[in-house]
Amino acid sequence: MTANDPLWLAMLNHLLKPTRSLPALIGALLLAVSASAQQTPAVVRDYSPSDATGEVLAKYRPLADAKNYDAAIAILDAQIAITPVGTYDMALLYQIKAQTLLQKGDFSSSIAPLEKGLMLSDEKNPTFFDEKVTRELVYFLAQLYFQDGGQSKNLSVTAADYNKAEKYLERWTTLTKKPTLDNELFHAQVLYSIAVLNPDHPDLAGVQRALAEVELGLRTSARPATQLYLFKLLCLQQLNRNAEAAEVLELLVKQKPNSSNYWQQLAALYLSTEQFTRAILAIERAQSNGYMTTPKDNYNLIGIYFNLGQYEKAAELLEAGLKTGAIEADSKNWELLAFSYQQLERPLKGIEALKEATKAYPKSGQLEFMIAQAYLGIEQPEAALPHAQAALAKGNLTKPNQVYLFTAYVAYQLKKYDIALDTAKKAAEFPQSVKEGNNMVKAIEDILKEREAKKNKT
Repeated sequence: MTANDPLWLAMLNHLLKPTRSLPALIGALLLAVSASAQQTPAVVRDYSPSDATGEVLAKYRPLADAKNYDAAIAILDAQIAITPVGTYDMALLYQIKAQTLLQKGDFSSSIAPLEKGLMLSDEKNPTFFDEKVTRELVYFLAQLYFQDGGQSKNLSVTAADYNKAEKYLERWTTLTKKPTLDNELFHAQVLYSIAVLNPDHPDLAGVQRALAEVELGLRTSARPATQLYLFKLLCLQQLNRNAEAAEVLELLVKQKPNSSNYWQQLAALYLSTEQFTRAILAIERAQSNGYMTTPKDNYNLIGIYFNLGQYEKAAELLEAGLKTGAIEADSKNWELLAFSYQQLERPLKGIEALKEATKAYPKSGQLEFMIAQAYLGIEQPEAALPHAQAALAKGNLTKPNQVYLFTAYVAYQLKKYDIALDTAKKAAEFPQSVKEGNNMVKAIEDILKEREAKKNKT
């Protein structure tokens, strides 16, 4: 299993959701605007909007409250056009415009005014916005760029947006003393997304940086969120650190044994790393919890036992499954059951299984041919011949020429030369068995001539 597997992609889509809701985002922007004139113990900021801007905001508020956003934005744009560059008024108007665009739901368009307002603040000493507000705005820009990049179908645009999100996060990190788990997970998501923009050539160093962020979150939390473990799992698999990935999944199935996805991922991981015994245990543990019980899952379990050479267990599960419906009762599965018994040197059980299969598939000549072969394998040609003839009568054979040759050989062995001669001639009609068929025809005809000659002498 890889990070490109659909199941993992679905997990990634779940993880890469914005870490803050729109109401929280808008609320913080309101905080940014209202707090811009506040003072901090270290820095005194004496900024306030001009009378002209105040009059515009008085006209703006009723329109914004009525959700007439286009008209509200038009008023702001008109004032921005005549406001002196580099002033507190302009920074404030840009922030209010960004807030309005967010309320309208136009997230992409909100980035430019939000960025311009922040830039104007940064250029001023002391800055228009205090450290707390600046930190919030920087984080929102990181979120907006990341969301915007994820929605683009242009890989170059996505890469540029993700890189901008990462730069804002780096700045935010320098301003933040105590990041939350959501912050660390978001940072990890951005780093990972940049690293795997080219899934064929992922930047493993970038994935490692994402993993470091996740590890930080896990170490600093008494009860880490499941999403952190899931993201750690994703990074570990991308780095091909499968042993550690398995440990994470073992922890997840222990915490949430009622998750079918975790069980499937654990079994698939053990299979992909050829840890077949652990894969068996994972599937059986899942089944004890009521998961991985589909016919496909049951068949996969049997297949693992079979590949390990544990034919006794494979046959036991296969026979029981075919009878109860836990395994799809197609002819191939019946054939596999017969083969399992052959490997266990229990040919009669194999024949019994094939005969049971003929009840479900009465028109299958192939099953009859397999029964005939099984009888001949235990040196019972007299029992093999009727089934070989039944195979030819039913048809639906994979290689009919081989069945004609087989029938001719068994009949010859039983000295039933008429049957042998007839089936040998028919075998010779196939391009694949012309030589063998004709050789057998000649041998039988020589015997018949010799028998005829002996009759004439007497």
